[in-house]
Amino acid sequence: MRFRLILFIFLLSFCGGDGPDAVETVEETTKTTQLETTKTTQLETTKTTQLETTTTSTTISDAAHSQCKKGDQSQECMAEYKEFCEEYPDSDECAHYGSENMSGMENMSGMENMSGMENMSGSENMSGSGSSSGNDDPPKLMNLLINNWGPYDASTGISGDFEFRSALGLTFFDEFGRVHSAGTPGAYDNPTFEYKVPRDTKVYIPIDGFVDFFQWQPSSGYKQDDWELTIKPRQGTDWVIVIDHVVSSTCDVSVNVICDNPIMINGVEIASGMEVKAGDELGYVGNYEDGEGGSVFGRTEITVGKYIWGSGGGDRNKDFNNYCPTNYLDESVKETLQASVNQIMASYESWKGDSTFYNEADMVAPGCWYTEILEDGNTGKTTPTK
Repeated sequence: MRFRLILFIFLLSFCGGDGPDAVETVEETTKTTQLETTKTTQLETTKTTQLETTTTSTTISDAAHSQCKKGDQSQECMAEYKEFCEEYPDSDECAHYGSENMSGMENMSGMENMSGMENMSGSENMSGSGSSSGNDDPPKLMNLLINNWGPYDASTGISGDFEFRSALGLTFFDEFGRVHSAGTPGAYDNPTFEYKVPRDTKVYIPIDGFVDFFQWQPSSGYKQDDWELTIKPRQGTDWVIVIDHVVSSTCDVSVNVICDNPIMINGVEIASGMEVKAGDELGYVGNYEDGEGGSVFGRTEITVGKYIWGSGGGDRNKDFNNYCPTNYLDESVKETLQASVNQIMASYESWKGDSTFYNEADMVAPGCWYTEILEDGNTGKTTPTK
């Protein structure tokens, strides 16, 4: 208790308070995220998030004396400030804790090397937490979910895992920014790389990180009956990789039945917080209504994105910024995978007999019409940016 009293007086001094005789009430807000899913509820979802807020008060006495004065940037005083703001993140004194623009804080002694900042308790619910660790670099992809892109065989219409079949009437690779449901009120810019490939196509985890969230998706309005999951590169970041439409590798995809077996990674059932590595086998592509009852082709999607803090107040869900996947490739695979994306588009155009289908010359990067697409968390409306 004495430590907290000392710390509070320091904070008043640091933030321009009235002195050691002041009394302050700190509100601590606990946010509980409830996700409605059929099978699994974990952390935060890109689709439906409900926030319940409970407020409690903590009154700190004015009897203590602190040696930490306004502007004191010593490691000891900054450690006190850090501990207080971790416990009372919604206190007015902590309004700028973790902010990239906090005046004078970026160069404070000991701040850049403060141990444990990335994994601090409750960091994901703290405004600005994505930058609090001092390392909020975006994830770098080691693959784009599928591994076999070609080469293309014009005699069969096959390019690696892709098979071009005219009877299905599909766009087998939907690039980032292609308009879906064009001409309807529900039209939107596709914020993913979406593949429509044979049902036995394997899907692989694209980054090192940990499983942040996963859920079973029953068919509702359109064919699903498969899994969605998100992977974060580290704790305390707003960056996330979304993998949509996957079924377990234990399913028999040679038969057209619903298989809700849990996802297995390296023989272990998927769980929130599970560490994963780029290249780990995730399962098979999910389901798709391919015109033949979903018996031939499936689909899967990859999204590189980031939650927009401050956009989900009240009953609102947080907005989500989607980014062009080929702009976030690891340097060791960037040239190869960008060439693979260009090759699959050129092969499809050759097969289709339409050299302008993708219009690659107008793309900002292979497979991308835009650098980013902002997705409204409640309406689903998309706003692209070149």
